[in-house]
Amino acid sequence: MKNSEIRSNIRKFIPELVKYYEISLIDYVPITYKAYKLLTSDQQNYFLKLTNDNTLNKYQYLESKGITNVIYPILNKEKRFITKTDNLYFYVNNYLTNIPIRDDIRAANLFNELNTLHHQTAIKKNLDPYKARAKFDELSSQLDYKFRMLELFVRKIESKPLDTYSMPILENYHYILDAKKELIKLQKRIISSVKAKESIEYSFIHNNPSIDHMLNIRGANYLTSLDKGKIGISSLDMAKFYVLNEYLDIDYKSLLLNEYYNENQLFYYDYFRYLVLVLYIKKMMISTEDYINAKIFTSSADAIKKYFANFSEYQEEKSG
Repeated sequence: MKNSEIRSNIRKFIPELVKYYEISLIDYVPITYKAYKLLTSDQQNYFLKLTNDNTLNKYQYLESKGITNVIYPILNKEKRFITKTDNLYFYVNNYLTNIPIRDDIRAANLFNELNTLHHQTAIKKNLDPYKARAKFDELSSQLDYKFRMLELFVRKIESKPLDTYSMPILENYHYILDAKKELIKLQKRIISSVKAKESIEYSFIHNNPSIDHMLNIRGANYLTSLDKGKIGISSLDMAKFYVLNEYLDIDYKSLLLNEYYNENQLFYYDYFRYLVLVLYIKKMMISTEDYINAKIFTSSADAIKKYFANFSEYQEEKSG
C-alpha cells in the first residue's frame, strides 16, 4: 500500500478515535497494511487494526467462555470490542511490548496456548456427511488440478535436456507423488470416519497460528489477532501451526504425537496429517523462472520428507 493510501486510511479514524475512545492522535507508525501503532497527545501508545464485523462475535464468544489467554480489544464507549465507521471496522488495543523470547520457545508456548484455547472451548458434535462432502469435493478438485499442473510441468521438463535447474525438479518429483498417495489413503480413512458420523470435538481455532500472533506480557502468554478464528476441528490449527513453524528446531514429532495420537480415536491425527500435506501441495506454485521452480520442488520435497519422518510411525491397520 502506498504512503498516500496509508495516510488517507488513518485520517478516517481520527474523529472516530476521539468519539469512541477519547484518543487524540498525533502520529502513527504502519505495522502492516491493516495495522498501526498510534501515538497520542497523552503519550500513550495504542494498536489499531482494521477487521470486519464478524470479529465482534468471536471476541464476545471467547469472553462468554471465560477465555483468559487472549488479548481482548479495548471496549469503546458503546461497550463494543469492534468499532464501525463508514463501512470500515477496527479495534484498538493498548500497545503492548512483547518480552523478547527465542523463536523456538515462542513456538512451544504458542502450541500450549492453542491447546488451552481448544480444550476450553470444546464441544462434542457428530461429523456431518453432508457438510463434509462439500468440503472434500472442493479440496479434491483443488488438489487434482494442482497435481495435473505439476505433472504437465514435469513432463515438459523431461522433454528438455537436463540442466542445473531441471535435475532438482526431476529428482524430487517422486516425493510429490508420495504425498499424493498419502493424501488419497488419508482421505479414504477420514471419509470413513465421516460416514460413521463419529463424535468429534469442535473448538474455537485461531486459524492463523504464527508465532507473531502470541505475546508474552510479564511472563504470561496471550494469543492475538483472532480475526480469522472460527469454530472448527483443532487439527486445522495444528496443521497450520506445524507448516508455519516447522523450520524451527523443535521436536514436533513428540509435541504433536503426545497431543494427537490416540489409537482409539485416530481421526484428529489423520486429519492433521492430511491437512499438512494439503497445505504443502497447495502452496506449490509454478514460476516462469526455472531456478525458482527448482527451489520450490527442493523445499517442498524436504518438507514432505520431514513430514514422513515425523508422522508416519504408527500401526495404520488400527485406523482402517
